[in-house]
Amino acid sequence: MTVSIEKLDKVKVEMTITVPAEIFGEAMKRAYKEMAPKIKIPGFRPGKVPMNVVEKMYGPEVFYEEAANTLVMPQYVDAVREAVEADPFFQPIARPEFDIVQVEKGKEFIFKATVDTKQKVETGEYKGIEIQEIDGEVSDKEITQYLDDIRDKHAEVKTITDKRTVLKEGDTANINFVGKKDGEPFAGGSAEGYDLVIGSGSFIPGFEEKMQGMKVEEVRDIELSFPEDYYVSDLAGQPVVFEVTLNSIKRKTLPELNDEFVKDVSNFETVDAYKEDIKAMLTEEKAAEIKNRYKAEVAIKVTEQSDVVAPESQVKAEAESFMNDIRFQMSQQGISLEDYVKLTNGNMEDIQNECNARAESFVKQQIVFEAIAEKENLEISDEELEAEYNKMADMYKQPVETIKEVFTMRGQVNAIKRNLLLEKVSDFLLENAKIG
Repeated sequence: MTVSIEKLDKVKVEMTITVPAEIFGEAMKRAYKEMAPKIKIPGFRPGKVPMNVVEKMYGPEVFYEEAANTLVMPQYVDAVREAVEADPFFQPIARPEFDIVQVEKGKEFIFKATVDTKQKVETGEYKGIEIQEIDGEVSDKEITQYLDDIRDKHAEVKTITDKRTVLKEGDTANINFVGKKDGEPFAGGSAEGYDLVIGSGSFIPGFEEKMQGMKVEEVRDIELSFPEDYYVSDLAGQPVVFEVTLNSIKRKTLPELNDEFVKDVSNFETVDAYKEDIKAMLTEEKAAEIKNRYKAEVAIKVTEQSDVVAPESQVKAEAESFMNDIRFQMSQQGISLEDYVKLTNGNMEDIQNECNARAESFVKQQIVFEAIAEKENLEISDEELEAEYNKMADMYKQPVETIKEVFTMRGQVNAIKRNLLLEKVSDFLLENAKIG
């Protein structure tokens, strides 16, 4: 076997692998043995047709695909091993794409393997990265908002049928509505007994605003136009009229913020004591959030000043992972991504482009972090790996030995160590950054 390697760019290489004719001949024989039981020729029992008879009737091409399939991966692995011996830095990082160049009986078997490989990264100066300090002080407004959220969760909800009550923002209106275009109802524009939170922005612009001031059992015609980019082309930018009937109003009454309320919802006796605890909690949360923002900013700056290239194969895999995450999040809310895009007048292509951009940034950052880890001799010790196992055992409420067995069986130990290493690099960069 002979191998020639051509660099197509910083990460992608094309390996041309030439396999001797005799090795291809042996692969042809193996292909014949594999296929023989399925070959039927008059005068011969299944599996007993001589190879030369098969070739005479169907041509040797009948064995090419099977023979090539049995050779490509083993020969590729040997070619990579040979390349590593010549250059220890050579390291494929993705599955290769194969292309057959020559396949013919009695001749050398030639194919190409195009694959992304590990790159040498010039990191630039990654110590002393300057980032602006973020104020971590928790304001009275934030504490009040937190308390309001607690009160909202314990609010009393009353259904109002009094015809004198006026609908206002924050109310939940139970409505019947019929949407008409040019005086005729249009598909998907009608419903009965629909609960709509006024001010939520759930309906097209103007709908909820024009409902405010309605009274129970009132019928009102709401005139407006669909957005120009509405996903239903027949309605996009078109004027319509919704005939709306207000059936009832649901209104929240928040409990009074006093010591009695605090005793009911917490372990504290007074409002002031509860506020102090909330402030401490929010301060801790904000500090963690700020730390993550610092890390993200440092990562962006360190990555930008490097010459790293994001391998196409890795970007594609990460983008697919991001897209699957979005689909899962939507499914948890009981809606498909496609339906969500329609309801929000979104664009699937925009979401895919966003995933691609996120993936490219993520992949670049990982590669730069790994390069820094090599320069700084940062590694994950057995003790650090053990600590991570214990943390996961606590999280999943499982014995630590069970956690180890599961991740070992799945072949994910190296992935865990890699994630720990990337986090260690992130901590290292933040420790060496200049905040102010």
